[in-house]
Amino acid sequence: MGSPMGSFLDLVSDRNLESDSEESQSGSTQVEEDLALLDVMVSAARKSGAKNFNHKRQKTSATASPGSSTPGSDESRADDEEEGLVAKAQYVETLENMWAKKREFETFKEDRKKERHDQIMELENRKIELKEKDLELRQRIQDSAVMSMDISGMSERQQKYLLSLQDEIFARRFGAGSG
Repeated sequence: MGSPMGSFLDLVSDRNLESDSEESQSGSTQVEEDLALLDVMVSAARKSGAKNFNHKRQKTSATASPGSSTPGSDESRADDEEEGLVAKAQYVETLENMWAKKREFETFKEDRKKERHDQIMELENRKIELKEKDLELRQRIQDSAVMSMDISGMSERQQKYLLSLQDEIFARRFGAGSG
């Protein structure tokens, strides 16, 4: 297409390819710029499109007779309306393509966002599992230290305390007390 909209689409496509290679933050900034540029182009096209469709052009050719395409004649109006309809159809098609690309990109962006969220949740769950295993390991180390203490040199009160701790450890591990 030789139209401004065609060059705009090429520009947006090139920028989208660049943003895909750069990654998320700079890509989203580029998309915002492209969308702002798109809005400006759409509003400009609407304004100029409304003006251009109302202008009538006289058809000139070497073989045309002077009366065949005079401004204001039915044939001239039909040609101008046909040209206007073709231009309008191309304009609508271009806009539809741009919006389809925008929707596709937004879907792609949402999918990437969901994937990152899923990865973060997976890492958080893994982190919680590791913390639980770490706490369990620390508890086993403490339990082992309590179970292997020599209570023969301790006072009666300390011996009772350690024996009660050992009973709790047995109950927690085996589901029943020792005594």
